Amino acid sequence: MELAQIINDNLSTLRRCLDTSNELLDELRSVEFVKDRISLIKEKETMDDKNDALLTALLDVPDDQQQSVMDGFIAALDENGQSHVSFILTGQGENPPMSDDHREMIIKQTGELCKFLDPENGVLKKLVSLSVIT
Repeated sequence: MELAQIINDNLSTLRRCLDTSNELLDELRSVEFVKDRISLIKEKETMDDKNDALLTALLDVPDDQQQSVMDGFIAALDENGQSHVSFILTGQGENPPMSDDHREMIIKQTGELCKFLDPENGVLKKLVSLSVIT
């Protein structure tokens, strides 16, 4: 399946899960088609806008460059701790993203979670170190 089709089929999940950090963008400088667009992506103010700009750029990849761009994008994602996003693109790996139902349940129960999580017992440090929360 081509890159544009994969992105279009998974656009809302990609927008939710992707973290277009400076580190990811730095890794993407090695991807020929994307490197010329990085400065425009970095200029965006919010993460949502950066994600949208990156995904829009990936939708414009010419057919003859799609495989190399996809390979470079996946490598950059994996290098930056975003294997859950790679999973969305490839369907392979051990780290699928959280389902929409699970995410919704956690959002609805955030108040309860905050009430019962005791930051003094080290759970907060563990969650941050595992990049579960930021």
